[in-house]
Amino acid sequence: MKQQPYLYYCGLKQLASEMRGDEKIHMGIRPFGFHAGNILALVAYPFLLCEALEALQKHVNVEFIISINDYEQDALAGPDIRAFPFNIYPEFTSLKFAKDPNTGHIYVDHWQPIIEKNLLELKKYFPNVQFNFIRNSELKSEPEFKRLLLDTIRKLTGKIVLDEPLQFAGILCPTCHAAAGKTTVTDERISWKCDHCSYQCDGVYEDFDYWWHHKPLLIARLKIYQVDITLSGGDHYQEGDFEVRQGFIDRYYSNFKTPKMLFTPIMIAENGLKMSKSRKNMKFASARALINTLRGWDVEEFPWKSEYEQCIEDEKNDITLL
Repeated sequence: MKQQPYLYYCGLKQLASEMRGDEKIHMGIRPFGFHAGNILALVAYPFLLCEALEALQKHVNVEFIISINDYEQDALAGPDIRAFPFNIYPEFTSLKFAKDPNTGHIYVDHWQPIIEKNLLELKKYFPNVQFNFIRNSELKSEPEFKRLLLDTIRKLTGKIVLDEPLQFAGILCPTCHAAAGKTTVTDERISWKCDHCSYQCDGVYEDFDYWWHHKPLLIARLKIYQVDITLSGGDHYQEGDFEVRQGFIDRYYSNFKTPKMLFTPIMIAENGLKMSKSRKNMKFASARALINTLRGWDVEEFPWKSEYEQCIEDEKNDITLL
């Protein structure tokens, strides 16, 4: 029987009934802010899943693998990033190098400790749960990561959609870190020509940093981590990621068991749009308030309410603890 997605709270309860309690669960986040929608997916739903396991009298020994997606785009650019979520590429660079213009700090270095501190709060309630935080860039030397990244550049980049070429991966310029340019892979050699600073070079895979669209990038991570379950925001389900992931797995790893996929509701902001960093409509929330409301709610979209808000006096104190 073809696998089905596990959707929202009813899906969470069904998944918990099928789990042993020691599975590996993959989650990912762009390390650029930690708004209420992120808290819903990365804190509230893991808490509710562990709670459901405990209610079934199962040992809660799950390992959460959290991908810190520093290979993703600093900001989304493309012909129409809403209508064509596949046809997006970095506005300038990847989150590995993107800096806060006000402080000059690298975003990932600022936000990763905040993300980690929030998730580690779950250990107060479920002490045997494990967390493994891994930046995409740390996987560069993994053979499967290299193989899929280079194959993405060779086979999935350059197809024409609208008036713009599809881009799924590419080099970041070694001098200015810009993503705009031409990446060419020939056998084991890679050449680069930067559109921003005009730098040109030729080298091997290990010589460069990269950006990579999160959809094919995820498959490399699933293979490396050997996960049992993915836990993702509902926007990924709406974009067709359930079918896309299966398609990538069938293409690259026909003998690889597809993980079970749990999708959370989407947080809808006060303006009626999805809460999102790219839409600049972030709110900071109390994880406890979200958990108490989400428990039992089987909805595709979860509306923001003022009682969820946690006031933050200073960005440096943006810690939303349970």
